[in-house]
Amino acid sequence: MLADAPPLEVETFAALMAPLAPFGPAPHLAVGVSGGPDSLALALLAGAWAAAQGGRVTALTVDHGLRPESAGEARQVAAWMAGAGLDHVTLRWVGPRPAHGLQAAARMARLALMEAWCRAHGVLDLLLAHHAGDQAETVLQRLGQGSGPDGLAGMARVSWRRCVRVLRPVLDQPAGRTRATLAARGHPWIEDPSNADTVFQRVRLRHLAPSLAEAGVSAPGLVLSAARAAEAREERRRRRDARLAATVTFDGLGAAHVNMARLLDGPPSEVRAALGRLLACVGGSERPPRGQPLERLRRRLSEAGPPRGLTLGRCRLLPGADGTWRVCREDRNLPDPMPLPGPEAPPLLWDGRLLVRVAGDGPDPGWALAPLGADGWLDVTRALREIGAEPPTVPVAVRPGLLALISPDGMVSAVPQIGYPVRPVRGLPRLDVERAPGTSLTEGPCRLYGAGDGLSDEEP
Repeated sequence: MLADAPPLEVETFAALMAPLAPFGPAPHLAVGVSGGPDSLALALLAGAWAAAQGGRVTALTVDHGLRPESAGEARQVAAWMAGAGLDHVTLRWVGPRPAHGLQAAARMARLALMEAWCRAHGVLDLLLAHHAGDQAETVLQRLGQGSGPDGLAGMARVSWRRCVRVLRPVLDQPAGRTRATLAARGHPWIEDPSNADTVFQRVRLRHLAPSLAEAGVSAPGLVLSAARAAEAREERRRRRDARLAATVTFDGLGAAHVNMARLLDGPPSEVRAALGRLLACVGGSERPPRGQPLERLRRRLSEAGPPRGLTLGRCRLLPGADGTWRVCREDRNLPDPMPLPGPEAPPLLWDGRLLVRVAGDGPDPGWALAPLGADGWLDVTRALREIGAEPPTVPVAVRPGLLALISPDGMVSAVPQIGYPVRPVRGLPRLDVERAPGTSLTEGPCRLYGAGDGLSDEEP
């Protein structure tokens, strides 16, 4: 009931944003806005908060094209945002629709489109309007699906998706507060008819909420359980990170060196978590391997007898003579060559692992980024010897996945991870390369290579 739920004031919202810090100076926030009361209220509150910091908000509306009204609704949201002084962009979902699981597929597509827009425009923070009712439904859904303890923690207030930080500032607030916020301002909203369609499981659970509450299973109780499970999840992550910090070091080539015996010495669940995170970091995958493939890897690594090389999660795991294992990017499914972005362009995410920016003046047309590959390594060694330099020692397994800068005539001109440049070329662009946020062992951004100066002293 609106009468039972006070509106969210600007001051209250600022208090909800505070635990999500840090934010950059003059932050540019993206907010997912469908036109419903929750996302509209979030956009208006976030706009006021960002303006107070000298920043701004861009509202992102995804037109799924699932209903005839969707295009008109997106235009209406654009008009409302313009009236509030906020930028607005409509993103469209194109491609085939699944025969089953349409609502889940639409949610995934919406998040992927907004994440891609944020990456393309250099926006770090994406705000979503999930509230306590959504969290309760998520926990019930996952409970019915047999989720483990991490799943029962529900949605996180802060999570990383590659180069984007997803924030849910009103996750612990009752749904009625966003409606009350708009009602207090006299602001209309759009009611999505799919939110009343009982063909969808979430809607059926919503209809069951009063009966569940009478039976003692209330939304606040489910949210509290999720919060406690989230605390336990964070403790497990801290133990995972401590295990990785004690057993893993990175080199400047993006490969990890692992004291495998020590990493494997612990409860299987903790070992699997550490292995999964390690593979996601090295391989650049958005989600770590999990389930049976990860357990099979743990068992094979624990087997007695001569160790053998293994692969999983876009990674190769190779034993060393001293008991240290090297984990590097596998030489399969590497990205195709892609044009080098200009200096004013947002960072380019390469292979899910590296952010690449051009430092200084813009490059001439025709420069590209590509995996070095085996042939590229031969080209590098020839070029270095032609100028009297000896090629650095790089393990054979690591070479194919190195990032290479390709000149307009198709030659390897620079490999930032081994030095800069490989051969003198007129107009050679200077690159600034970092590991992508979400691909470091502790799930944060970190600098890896300097702008045109080869390797830095910092560990990834």
